[in-house]
This record gives sequence, C-alpha cells and structure tokens, in this order.
Amino acid sequence: MKAESAATLLSQGRPIPPQSDAALLLRHAQRETIPPNSFGADTQLTAHGVNSAERLGKLLSARKPGLIASSPIRRCLDTAQAISRGAGWPAAITPDWRLGNPGPFVAQPELAGPLFLKTAIPQLVRRQLLDAHPPPGMREIAEGAQILLDFISGQLDSNGRVNLYVTHDAILAPLIGWLFRLPVYRKGWPDFLDGLLLWRDNGRLHLSWRGLHQTANPPGG
Repeated sequence: MKAESAATLLSQGRPIPPQSDAALLLRHAQRETIPPNSFGADTQLTAHGVNSAERLGKLLSARKPGLIASSPIRRCLDTAQAISRGAGWPAAITPDWRLGNPGPFVAQPELAGPLFLKTAIPQLVRRQLLDAHPPPGMREIAEGAQILLDFISGQLDSNGRVNLYVTHDAILAPLIGWLFRLPVYRKGWPDFLDGLLLWRDNGRLHLSWRGLHQTANPPGG
C-alpha cells in the first residue's frame, strides 16, 4: 500500500472507524544522494521530495492531527515538516530514537554503525530476516519490531486522529518483511513516502501495507 493510498483511506474513513485513531509509519521523502562512507545525517530532500510530502499532507488534512514523530535525522524531520505544512497542521514534531539514530533494531551503535557503512541495506535486511542470529550490534528482529510496534500502537486511542511517524527504509523494510513474511530485500522495497497503516478496531490491532492486511497481533507479539 503506497502512502497516498493509505492517505486516501484515511480521508474517506475506510476501513478505519471515524472514532479510531490511525497511525501512518512512513519512509521519508525523496532525498539527495548520500555521500560515500557517510550516514547522510545532513542530507537534504530534493525539491520533488518536498513537493511530494506537501501533497501527501493535503491528502491527510481530512483527519485531525495527533502525534507527529520523526527520526532525528534531517531528511525525516524535513519530511515531517513538509507533510505538516501541506496538511495545515501545527508543526510540533517529536524526534524519537525508535524511528532512527539508532532505531529499534540497533542495540550497540558502536558495533552496528560500521556494518551499516559497509553493507548495502537490502543485504543487511536479508540477514536480519533470514540469519539465525542478528548482525553484530543489532537486536533480534522480533524484539526490535516489537519495540517499534509497542511505541506506535500504544498511542492509538479513540479521538479520530492520525499519528504520523517518519522513519528510514532500514527500519521500515525489516518491519514489513517480518510482519508479512516477505522477502522485501528482493522485491517490494518501501519507496520514498511508502507507508504502513495501523489502527485498532474492537480491541484488535490492524496493519496494512500495499493491499496486505493483518488483523491479529503481529508475529511474536
């Protein structure tokens, strides 16, 4: 499910009950190229990325704003600001480590950091999903995914609001792969502004991505 499709569902009130909060976990908008041997902490969005985020905000404006949280990294913060601007929401953005720097899958940044610099992200995600043990400095994928899901689902209430979370593909891809048992490292990689939609209905957590849907609690939850 593309972020735009999720936003359309939100604006139309389907399939989310009007009184239920929804949460949208997004990869940031299109960015400039990250320099070699760098985490790209100061890498900016492209003009297209800014415009796309603002257009997404307009689609989301039909819902009342709730929490707006972001990875502390610039491209995510700028994405959250552009979405808020397009939606006409207050731009009160909360940086949170569970969305990046280091994110929920990293337990020891001093060990995992060098690994991220020398390993392509799809290859690293493949290791997270398939290997018997996590890569150095990283948590078991089920543990990291549960940290993030607990953070997001714990803020879902009955106010009819939409909570926005902006993160990175290195966090969104393993979460989606784990949730839906998908080889995202081979196909279905989350695009810029691609998103996972979450909400509660009758006490159950619902998760949707690109037309895939779960109503039960996540695996390992």
